[in-house]
Amino acid sequence: MRKTLITITMGLALLPQMSKAQVYDEEKRLQWRSMETGPLEFEPKFYYWLFHNNYAHHEWEWEWHGLFHSGFYLNLKPHKSDAKPLLPKRTLGAATDEWTRESTDAQEKNFKHQLEQETLAAADRRIDAAYLLFKDDFDEMQQKISAGLTYCMANSKGDTNVISLVNSLSNQNRFITEQVSYVHKSSNGYELENAKREECYIKLKADMEKVTQSTIDLMRYVEVSK
Repeated sequence: MRKTLITITMGLALLPQMSKAQVYDEEKRLQWRSMETGPLEFEPKFYYWLFHNNYAHHEWEWEWHGLFHSGFYLNLKPHKSDAKPLLPKRTLGAATDEWTRESTDAQEKNFKHQLEQETLAAADRRIDAAYLLFKDDFDEMQQKISAGLTYCMANSKGDTNVISLVNSLSNQNRFITEQVSYVHKSSNGYELENAKREECYIKLKADMEKVTQSTIDLMRYVEVSK
């Protein structure tokens, strides 16, 4: 008997909650839907027309719904209404999350691309591949210049013009070789991309060729003057 009374008491206590959970309010559903996503279908329409029509803007309109159901119906005019549907927070949050994810992915992809480019550029600056294209030419011309100026100085017989030209060509050559060395450096602060190095080497090679040719011309002059 005692167990029966306890069971009945618990059932009576839970009955209001069970009844409340099963209540379905169509008017509230339409109101919430109108505020969140539309369409604006406030219910009860007559109540909003009577007390809130200053901003809700319901209007009576004749509608044909068959012989026995046609008549004047209250319809809300969205274009006249001050009440507008609002994007719900959950929908806005989902859209924001998706935009944030796409934006983050795009930034990450762009960052990786920039990092790859910087890595390749850094490697390009550390390894002077362009120098290999000119090294043999530079070495060959330096041998000719060095041997030629030494020959001219040894056979100048005190000729001030020859000595002056030897000193001038020697200074020009030293300046060019210093520029080559500067471009070829790979320590901090000296790095250049190989494309820029190649441009510099082309100009320096042309300058060195002029000094080489001038040295050869001077050797011929000294040879004739013996």
